[in-house]
Amino acid sequence: MSCLICAGSAESVECSTGWEERHCSQCGCYRMSQALILVMMEEGQIFDTARMREWLTTRRSVVPVPSIEVHHAILVQ
Repeated sequence: MSCLICAGSAESVECSTGWEERHCSQCGCYRMSQALILVMMEEGQIFDTARMREWLTTRRSVVPVPSIEVHHAILVQ
């Protein structure tokens, strides 16, 4: 399985319906809404990997596994 942020190797983790969870050695553990994944695929968007990793690190001070929704996505401009 691949990381949804950096496209590196990642482990897929079982989670609730409507979400994908990954554990990546570079990006860490996170959940991403399937709605965001679909939007990104339809629009050909990719993450700004460095900035998204920074956001995840900040969020982990609040929750152990951050959830990324459409309004959280930091995309390449």
